[in-house]
Amino acid sequence: MGGVSLSTSTKNAEEGDRVRLSATLKARAAATTITLERWSAPYFGSSSWEAVDAAKVRGRREIAFDVVAPPVNSERYRVSVAYNSGKSHRSRPVTFTVWRWIALSDFEPYYETSGVGPGIVSINGQQYQSWGPYYSSNANSWEARFTPGRNCKAFAAVIGGADPSDDGSTGTIRLTADDNLIYESASLTPGMDQRIEIPLALPYRFGIVYDDTSAAGLRGWPAMGDPGFLCTGVPT
Repeated sequence: MGGVSLSTSTKNAEEGDRVRLSATLKARAAATTITLERWSAPYFGSSSWEAVDAAKVRGRREIAFDVVAPPVNSERYRVSVAYNSGKSHRSRPVTFTVWRWIALSDFEPYYETSGVGPGIVSINGQQYQSWGPYYSSNANSWEARFTPGRNCKAFAAVIGGADPSDDGSTGTIRLTADDNLIYESASLTPGMDQRIEIPLALPYRFGIVYDDTSAAGLRGWPAMGDPGFLCTGVPT
């Protein structure tokens, strides 16, 4: 009796990861072709199963397909097997969740102090997209709060003292999740850069506090390059 099942190598993948889909066939001697189908749900038009790959069975019991996780929230696949009799069998669908890095600037802050926002920052001679204090701001502390909405499990950025900061200046960056401190940087100075990746417990609220801790007479801007969240469930 014919039949086929499909399994996935992971239930969670990051955008760009390779995911293996493994089909197991019954009555494989009578099987001719196996087709991998992906569920397509476009913004406009009807949702449907679309063939994305195919292979000759040639008596094999196990047949694998490799796919790359795209920038969506989840992927759904099934396989269809054709037989000499003209009949076909389809597997039950399998689904895996896709996590993708989303720039902090894609999230609108629900609170921010003056002198802070998105822009371009130079850290140790390298330019990045940023979300932090503006060089024109003379404040000693800046803050912004966001609502990732329990969709994000990590935060990453390159941190350091912005290059226009005075020699000898210092600063720090603090991160909060649901009003709890989850990270505080060491002293940040011009000429240094450090990549951080902080795991998150799917917080509803997320906050960033930048402090200029320089001695009197010095100006410093703690900086964050290419900040972003690793999320799923966020509209694409």
